[in-house]
Amino acid sequence: MKVRNIILLIVKLAVSGGLIFVLYRRTPLDEIQKAFAGCDYTLLAFVFLIFVINTSLSAWKWRIFLCSDNINIPLLKLVVSYLIGGFFNVFLPSNIGGDSYRMYDVAKKSKERLRSVISVFADRLTGFVALVSLSLISSVFVAGKLDNAALILLPASIFILLISFLYMIWTEKPIRFLLSLTRLERVAFIANTSEKVLVTFAKYRSQSRVVLKVMLISFAFQFLLIVAVYLMAKALGATVPFVYFSAFIPLITLMEALPISIYGLGIRDIGYVFFFSFAGMSEVETRSLALLFLFMTLLYALVGGFFLLFRLWASHNGTNEEMQQ
Repeated sequence: MKVRNIILLIVKLAVSGGLIFVLYRRTPLDEIQKAFAGCDYTLLAFVFLIFVINTSLSAWKWRIFLCSDNINIPLLKLVVSYLIGGFFNVFLPSNIGGDSYRMYDVAKKSKERLRSVISVFADRLTGFVALVSLSLISSVFVAGKLDNAALILLPASIFILLISFLYMIWTEKPIRFLLSLTRLERVAFIANTSEKVLVTFAKYRSQSRVVLKVMLISFAFQFLLIVAVYLMAKALGATVPFVYFSAFIPLITLMEALPISIYGLGIRDIGYVFFFSFAGMSEVETRSLALLFLFMTLLYALVGGFFLLFRLWASHNGTNEEMQQ
């Protein structure tokens, strides 16, 4: 496992490093420096505020899932868990580091490991549904404006796959049929795990208000993320209609979620350069926006690092007190 992880890390470093080299080797860095020097920091303060609001929305949605499965954890603890998870996402060489931490953190508090894992999975899944839905709606307008129907194909394909997957879990029958067809139902661990997953999703399904609420929160989160990137572009002086951001940011977010790079480095940059060139942004503007997004998320992730240090300090002091007693 260690050898495989090392190889995977090397591959990710190669992908990110190679893409960064190709994208920035001929980019006039002095022009990017000028763009950053003239940045509107008032707008960036609003971006930081949006990040805080989005973390709170995400924690609230996560708590709704947990409460519907009879796991009651205070919202503030979930916000802190989200912040620390964000720190792991950025500063660990793994795209699932944050989710793994959240699963561990909630399982430690609830003593319900599998149900905690399912809540994080459901949280992610609803986020992806909202993300792709917004992209699909916006891409229709952008495709018409640019006379390029191909821009609809990617979000439409991903949307169909997501809806198909949701249907399989929601109705249960396709999953049970696949287990029976492959004879995996005879494996105790797989059978028990699948049953618990289906039971938990059945609880979600029986509470229509819960589903409606979490989807509304998911759409609010994704919309605010798009607004945040739009404000970053405005801070750099770019003048691009908002509809392009609502169509392209979800697609770029999906691209950077692919586990083939270090925190989406290189992949995200390619997304900004490729998609926003359709919107008329210059070479310097697209690359400056990609770098600004990276710097803002790194800065915000450090807040999670602060909470992690505080937790470690508190845990260490608590251990020392127990030993003294």
